[in-house]
Amino acid sequence: MTPVNVFRAFADRGRRAAVGVWRHPARRAVTPTGWALVAGGGLAAVVGWGRGWLEFRVLALMAAVVLLAACASVLRRRQHVAVLELHQPRVQAGETALGRVLVTAEGGRSAGPTTMELPVGKVTAAFRVGTLRPGDEHEEMFSIPTKRRGVVPVGPVRSVQADPVGAISRQKLLTAPLELYIHPRLVQVDAAAIGVLKDIEGITTAQLSSSDVSFHALREYVPGDDRRAVHWRTTARMGKLMVRQFEETLRAHLLLLLSTRTGDYDSEDSFERAVSVAGSLGVAALRAEHQVSVLTSTGELRFPHAQGLLDRLSGVELGAQGRQLRELAIAGGGISGISVAALVTGTTPPATLRGAQLSLPPDVRTFAVRTGAGELARRQTGELTVLDVARLGDLAVAVRSLT
Repeated sequence: MTPVNVFRAFADRGRRAAVGVWRHPARRAVTPTGWALVAGGGLAAVVGWGRGWLEFRVLALMAAVVLLAACASVLRRRQHVAVLELHQPRVQAGETALGRVLVTAEGGRSAGPTTMELPVGKVTAAFRVGTLRPGDEHEEMFSIPTKRRGVVPVGPVRSVQADPVGAISRQKLLTAPLELYIHPRLVQVDAAAIGVLKDIEGITTAQLSSSDVSFHALREYVPGDDRRAVHWRTTARMGKLMVRQFEETLRAHLLLLLSTRTGDYDSEDSFERAVSVAGSLGVAALRAEHQVSVLTSTGELRFPHAQGLLDRLSGVELGAQGRQLRELAIAGGGISGISVAALVTGTTPPATLRGAQLSLPPDVRTFAVRTGAGELARRQTGELTVLDVARLGDLAVAVRSLT
């Protein structure tokens, strides 16, 4: 083998070794300071032994000693067990969320001091845990201010071991992350004022049924009819089996169309009020056992109950893209059984709201709520009632004006 081939073979092996070291999980433990020591020490070694400069040899040896000491300081395993808890995983915007981290030693053995980190959203909090003996506990309480609606990731709690220089840092995840749902602020709204349910019979249809609430007429019995529907007094008088016939009824169904387009709002506060309006109307209807569907500019929100609706609204964000209200109305018109629709937006002109209303089925009662700046007002645009709500506290008064 020629010297050139020998050099290429060694170079190839060196390249593969370097790639292996770079891909090794232990590489993540080396901090930027550590990599600076590795690069600086390596360069000093090349110059010191290549040129015979004693000063650079000393620098290389000092860098090696620091790195070895850093490795030794984090090699000792500090076994901890942590529990992350939120007092309430769901709070309303403006409230304070409370939680705690409970740290103990693992396996009935002592655990040395360490630093714990707790990420909360984009912020990371750190606290020091001293030496824990078997049976000892370290409890760290924390609070999270919730000025704005959202879904905030909390955790995971991780143990951090680092040398004094900060060249090497080892992290160990001790808990799974949690999610804190910050619900929009709500006000109590009278569901009856929205007009989604006037009486126990709901909304009748032209379809006839053999079993329902709304009585329609009597007819002659045919095979397959439910015997419980037989009207015996009429049967005795007519001399043949007569059964009750009913009109099918529909449950009250509220459709909420919430715009999330930036162009429909004049401020972030206006959008937050709109989300709160949608949440207040939806929760009121759900608590009255009405059916609710919610469409936003970016898609439909699916939820099993009122708490699920608020969870989904916690993650709604403003965006430049998405469907306009008229497109939302066209999509919402395809949902069966809609009895009332509410258009929720910021500063959309009444003429645009009227166009969205005309895209809904004609038998759907529609009103709009705008949350831009201004005073509480109620105006009529054709058959559409537009409510201007500049403060969330005015929503209940505005909704009552619909009756």
